[in-house]
Amino acid sequence: MALRTQESDAMQVRFWGTRGSIATPGGATLRYGGNTSCVEVTSDSGVTILIDAGTGANALGKALIDQGRGAKGHILISHTHWDHIQGLPFFAPLFVAGNEWHIYGPRGLGQSLRDVLAAQMEYAYFPVALNAFAATVHFHEVVEGAFSIDDVRISTQYLNHPALTVGYRVEVDGASAVYASDHEPHDAHAGEGHPEAGEGGDAAHVEFIRDADLVIHDAQYTAAEFPEKIGWGHSTIEYAVDVAIAGNVKKLALYHHDPSRGDDAVDELLVAARARVKAAEADLEVVGAAEGNAITLRGAANTNKASPFLPSSLVEPATSVSDELVLIAGVPPSDRAVLMAAARADGIPSVSEVLIEQLKEAVQGGRPSLVFLGYALPDVDPIALCAELRALPGEDVKDIPIIIVADQAQAPADKGEAADVTDWLTRPYSLQYARSRLRAWLMRSMLRWRKAPLPQDEEERLAAVQRLGLLDTGAEERFDRHARIAAAALNAPIALVTLVDRDRQWFKAHQGFEFSETPRDIGFCSHAILDSEPLVVTDALQDDRFAENPAVVGDPHVRFYAGIPLHSADGARVGAFCIVDRKPRSLSAAQLRMLKDIARLVEEELEQRQTAQAG
Repeated sequence: MALRTQESDAMQVRFWGTRGSIATPGGATLRYGGNTSCVEVTSDSGVTILIDAGTGANALGKALIDQGRGAKGHILISHTHWDHIQGLPFFAPLFVAGNEWHIYGPRGLGQSLRDVLAAQMEYAYFPVALNAFAATVHFHEVVEGAFSIDDVRISTQYLNHPALTVGYRVEVDGASAVYASDHEPHDAHAGEGHPEAGEGGDAAHVEFIRDADLVIHDAQYTAAEFPEKIGWGHSTIEYAVDVAIAGNVKKLALYHHDPSRGDDAVDELLVAARARVKAAEADLEVVGAAEGNAITLRGAANTNKASPFLPSSLVEPATSVSDELVLIAGVPPSDRAVLMAAARADGIPSVSEVLIEQLKEAVQGGRPSLVFLGYALPDVDPIALCAELRALPGEDVKDIPIIIVADQAQAPADKGEAADVTDWLTRPYSLQYARSRLRAWLMRSMLRWRKAPLPQDEEERLAAVQRLGLLDTGAEERFDRHARIAAAALNAPIALVTLVDRDRQWFKAHQGFEFSETPRDIGFCSHAILDSEPLVVTDALQDDRFAENPAVVGDPHVRFYAGIPLHSADGARVGAFCIVDRKPRSLSAAQLRMLKDIARLVEEELEQRQTAQAG
């Protein structure tokens, strides 16, 4: 059992299974272990979380019962390949009456999570059915987003694997750990050891792991092995090291060891990984995930950044997959056949090949859920066509996922040259891979909740926020009074002075609202800083950007929002001054002017603060 401390908050991480693909017991795997994926995370308050339930879950379940900790807990499943769920029927706490366990996993487009997990326990494969669990078991299907388990905040992001797979970021007690197993680099060159190649989906992956205290990362292959393994859905040690360095990670645990690699071979990979860190002159500790090893992550005392909101990852999509429309233009017949087969396998009926003018008409009307473009249209560059589609009038044009199908050589090395492209599907790829990517793209578009895109000047904007020197400072009357006045004058239950940081909205003043920060992804103010004009949402439930936002469907049940962008002295939009209501409403022209006037007073306080900081 991992040791606990009363001196400061600590997250405990223990490995119970570290092997990938198939369990590999024997003398050659004694030190790093032969059981498949299973990690235990325990918060200082005693919350027990399993991440994946491979064969390592067997020993963990017995240990929890022996320690008297098996009555309640949570299991996060990254995906339902056998090496990540085979231990579930052998997890002893599920067979004890009176116990209560929650199982979370990615929502598919067809079968439910419960049905998929039950399939491995059907009569032909296993003598005990899922309904034999004596414990009370709750199943939760997740998409990208975030949710809370008691004092633990969990963020999710789709990984790149031939099955719909999510990575988990666990934050509690001021510490953070990321579990990113079964993830293939989006850019093959990045997997081959070229860190400058990682853009697009790889850049998003870096942001997901950024500043984590510990990243448990798939490292099944080497760069030399990778060209023969493309499409299998796994990382190389070089890629794991490179993204960890790029994300300013403190400790990297190489994980999901290849079943053909014994302990000595894993040792050699560790030597190579540490040499790569040294060559990059980076401050990153690299360890090999080993069964039985525990890592203590210690955060600042009494630090708790758990979200107060309803689990965003658990919000049900408003539409059925049968309602989704997928359009294809300029994709060669061989690719088109694979995409249509992938759609049919998941019950997506509406996949149509269209001409460019038909595509423009559909996009402008906001109708397609997903668009695939290719290089088979004569004299048409799909990157330029994508930019042209984005420029069309229409509220939802910018939110439609547009994917380009291409050879690796056709994708630009600098994905910034194709900023309007949502993602790339690069050859070679399998039907299974196409199916999992199709699922991920559709699941994102089916949710009536849009994360705000990053402003074009994001890094300069963040620098301006830092220069103010206000983040994580105490309450000040000069800001609080403006929030009180706005709330009273405009009859609003909530008024906020918000600074938008890299991954959070932080409130310098929060009248009528208990929390001092929320995740940026769910923030209305994150949208407000995209333009200098006021953002007014009269009824969030009728707005596809916010209808299923966790702050709308859960506490504080936002229905109305009016936010005025706040500028620093150098003109950067650093945050917003806003009022919030729990019922739909509108503002008169006079009321909007009043809100602008108060926001201008807040900006004057910011300018004075910036002048004082500069002096």
